[in-house]
Amino acid sequence: MKNKIKKTYIYISLAALTMSGSCTQDFLDKNPTDKIPESTFWKTQADADLALSGCYEFLCRGYNATSSSAARGGWGGASMFWDGLSDDAFVSSTSNNFNVISRSGISSTTGGMQAEGYEISYQAIAACNKLIANIDQVTSMNEQDRAKYKAEARLIRAHYYFLLTNLYGDVPLTLAPLGMDDASARLGRTPKNEVMAAILTDLDYASENLPNTPYKGHAVRGTALGYKAKVLLTMKKWTEAAATAKKVIDENQFAIYQGGYRDLFRKPGQNNNPEIMFSARFLPPNMYSPADMMYSYLKTVQPLNYLVDSYYCVDGKDINSSAKYDVENPYENRDPRLKSTIMYRGVWRGTTSSSAFDPVAEGVLGGFLPRKYINEAKWPTSYATQSDQDWVFLRYADVLLMYAEAKNESSGPDQTAVDALNKVRSRADVNMPLLQFGTTLTKDGFRDIIRHERRVELALEGQRYFDLKRWGIIKEVMDKIKDPDGASRLFMARDTLWPVPQSEVDIAKSLGNDNFKQTPGF
Repeated sequence: MKNKIKKTYIYISLAALTMSGSCTQDFLDKNPTDKIPESTFWKTQADADLALSGCYEFLCRGYNATSSSAARGGWGGASMFWDGLSDDAFVSSTSNNFNVISRSGISSTTGGMQAEGYEISYQAIAACNKLIANIDQVTSMNEQDRAKYKAEARLIRAHYYFLLTNLYGDVPLTLAPLGMDDASARLGRTPKNEVMAAILTDLDYASENLPNTPYKGHAVRGTALGYKAKVLLTMKKWTEAAATAKKVIDENQFAIYQGGYRDLFRKPGQNNNPEIMFSARFLPPNMYSPADMMYSYLKTVQPLNYLVDSYYCVDGKDINSSAKYDVENPYENRDPRLKSTIMYRGVWRGTTSSSAFDPVAEGVLGGFLPRKYINEAKWPTSYATQSDQDWVFLRYADVLLMYAEAKNESSGPDQTAVDALNKVRSRADVNMPLLQFGTTLTKDGFRDIIRHERRVELALEGQRYFDLKRWGIIKEVMDKIKDPDGASRLFMARDTLWPVPQSEVDIAKSLGNDNFKQTPGF
């Protein structure tokens, strides 16, 4: 039994390396062949390309839109499911058990994302570890190129460890391929602060060894710095977070996209987009997104009225205080991002008036569907629909808002922080009133403004749940929420950190591993 378990650790590592599929252009468009003998691998740059492609492929997990079970919520183009754990949306399906988790039904055997968040993240980390440990064997590559490949793998590894710490807190830290030794079989859960330190080390290496260029599908220096700012913000290291985000701003490799807010989330607007800093990239038919099928056909993620009501009117006031708000025409004279993000009654789902959205006829209880990430040219959609929208994990607007937040939390509002927020508001097709810096702008007041701006700018991008958790207000917010089906949300304090899969605990016990414990409260 012991050897069987140890072999499972190694199998996961090798399987992650040889996983078929790809999600970026150039060599990342190639599909790694399955079950390559390791004795003949790591000889050429083509081998290194294949291994790096396998690392990037994990970003596209959940891509296969041939069935609702294959297009798993929470991964790749189905990352909008995370918003179903917040006050912005609810999940109407059972896909990956987000609906169970959202109502505090999570347990160590819930499965779905509760288990996959752990298991798939470690498969991705194993693939990255394998590349980092072996690429020096490829002597046909020069040292600079090998360092670049390591940097990309280390950034992806940091991406998944950051997700793990956000979900589970303390998690096993493995920075090298696991073996068949007792040490590999007896790993405990490393304290979160040590894992976060390792994440920052990976991101520092990546920022030093990746090219300082715009993003074209491969991680670049700005990607690493943007992630570092987000990690530091989560750690409440405000001064360091502000300084890191400021580097991205000052190095001037990215900009707010002026070609239309909606086109940030669909092709061809995403191609060579100056705002996108990291994404899961899709290229049908070999790798395609489930976006139109999941959100438009299956209607699995449905925005809540709490999000819709949060969009201000064009005068910069909320709907309760603005003279611009018309209860008979509630979507007029509102922040333009509302119409770009939310599908409400009468909006064309396709390209003709016959496709107008009717929530009653379609059984959409809350009255809304996502418009962000939807391409109406794909309507009518089905399980066979192959979407090409890339899922954006990090963009420049996020970095600007992180800078404003970190700067405010470290020393209060100043002109640079206000200017960063205003860059987001002044997008050409958004053009919301600019915030004025002055003595009446307090730290608390600016905090509320930044948090609101994050909500409407990053709506339905899988960010809100993690923002609420790091702000420490998720229970306060979620305990007031009721879903369109009448069910009330409930956020138990213990749910701040999820239970790891019970199978992992059972395996540890079978090996006599007393170092691996279940999350407290479960």
